[in-house]
Amino acid sequence: MRVVIIDDEKAMHVIMHRMLAKLNEIEIVGSFQETTAAFSYLLNHDVDLVFVDIGMPRENGLEFAERLRASGRQLRLVFVTSYKEYAADAFDVHAYDYIVKPVMQDRLHKTIQRALAEQRS
Repeated sequence: MRVVIIDDEKAMHVIMHRMLAKLNEIEIVGSFQETTAAFSYLLNHDVDLVFVDIGMPRENGLEFAERLRASGRQLRLVFVTSYKEYAADAFDVHAYDYIVKPVMQDRLHKTIQRALAEQRS
């Protein structure tokens, strides 16, 4: 499964890389600290799952998701955020999942396993 991480905090990239490295069948193909480069990458590459933060400068994760959906790309978006209050908004832009930080390994594993199972069927 090809995965992209979008988060403005470098520490979160390190955490997600470590956690995802423990899971089989995962390949991190992109890591971005802002949405502009991530958007361009996602338009031109096949990706199965995108982990995106909500609270980012310039364009937040929800705005990014709206722009991505408007482009016609139907990717699985998993919001990974400190904000519980945006869950309903995230599902309005067809979030695949919504994980509140701090991310727990078992919670991340469940999301990945569900996506892998859907990919296989």
